[in-house]
Formats: sequence, structure tokens, C-alpha cells
Amino acid sequence: MRQRPFDLRSFALIVSLTAVGAAWAVYNLLLAGPIRNESTMRSLIWVVCATPGAVLIGWLIARRREVGLAFACCFSLYFFSFFIAQRIESLFLSSEQAAAGGHSVYFWVMIGMHLAVGMGLAILRALK
Repeated sequence: MRQRPFDLRSFALIVSLTAVGAAWAVYNLLLAGPIRNESTMRSLIWVVCATPGAVLIGWLIARRREVGLAFACCFSLYFFSFFIAQRIESLFLSSEQAAAGGHSVYFWVMIGMHLAVGMGLAILRALK
């Protein structure tokens, strides 16, 4: 059976930008701290947008011809992660506990999910 070639350039670009996006998300979550109010809103927006945006940029740099697929996958990652992270948080914490903790489980799950899916997309694109 013939093996598919592995596109190391695409993999390296998407993985490295995914890691940069996740690092930026972690930095902003730590910057926001446990308090959730108007002053931390900008940091929390970066938490949910940084990694999908970085995956998109890496994908577009690596494979310019896949613009539509890149936007569709990264938007889906961004959009559906809100629901999945909230559901995972609700499995472990009551709504009162989650609110008292500033929904930190939600944001950490969001970052982990974005990082895992970004790495998976990098592997998939490198194999095609």
C-alpha cells in the first residue's frame, strides 16, 4: 500500500500559528483573571477568537487555494466551540458554581478544544 506524502510545510505553518494563537488566548485569560466585567471583556473575546483566527491565517499562508474550506472549518470551530465548551462545563459544575468561578472551566475547555482541533486540522491538511 502506497503512503501519502506528508506536507511538512503546511503542517509546520498551521501548527506553529495554532500554538501562537493558543498562547495568546492563555495570556489573555490569565490577564483577565477571575473577575468578569466590562474591563475584562476584550481579553475574553481574544480567548475565544485567537486560536481559530490563527489556524485560519496559518492555513491560508500554507494553502492559498483552500480559502473556502479554511474559512468554513475555522468558522465552524469558532461557532460550535461555544456550545460544546458550555456543555462540558455544565457536566462538571452547576450554573451557580460556574458563575462564582468566573466560568474559568469554560474558557480553559475552549482553549484546549481549539488547540486540539487546530492540531487535527494541521494533520489532515498535511496528509492531503
